[in-house]
Amino acid sequence: MIILALGIIGAIILLDKYAIGEFGISQPLIAGTIIGALCGDISAGIFIGALFQMIFLANLPIGRDVPPDAQAAGIAGCGSYFILKQINQSEPNFIIVFFIGILASILGSMLDIFVRRINEQLYYRFLRNKSSLSFYHLAGILTSFLRGIIIFLPLFAIVNFIQFPVGSINKEFLMIVVVALSIANGIYLYFKRSSFPFLIIGVLCALAFFVL
Repeated sequence: MIILALGIIGAIILLDKYAIGEFGISQPLIAGTIIGALCGDISAGIFIGALFQMIFLANLPIGRDVPPDAQAAGIAGCGSYFILKQINQSEPNFIIVFFIGILASILGSMLDIFVRRINEQLYYRFLRNKSSLSFYHLAGILTSFLRGIIIFLPLFAIVNFIQFPVGSINKEFLMIVVVALSIANGIYLYFKRSSFPFLIIGVLCALAFFVL
């Protein structure tokens, strides 16, 4: 039951990425908070969401580039944690949680390209029949929702039905590794020669905001 519930909840949250606005609800930190609150442990949801948020810090969809799906990773990782916890793992295996999250990010980016192609065909059909605007809008939302279902349900089923060993890595060690990755991503993103002037402008604007 929890597999289906988390799969549907995750697919609904993932609609925020492209299908219904883009309000940031699907970002790992926010999605983790929502899932954690629904599962009765908001602090764990925030913790896992924050870790995935840092891992994908430099993950930007610039131009036609389709990066790994950070939103799907955060939802899948957080959902996997609570599934493992429900099957009597007092301390769920964080290695499995993050492995599932990374798999979801890869699968999500692959399906993202596929859904874009479907929505492109829906757009061309709409141009030939403009009186059915609502139908094509709903069809686009449905394809995005099914994308989430296809990502989450199989991964959650794997977590639920395969007996993984109980985790041996503590949260402190995990945070050290993830913070190191996020710093590396930040250096790569902001300290490249082409982006360095924008970093300086951003710092100056932030200082002006706090001073004035």
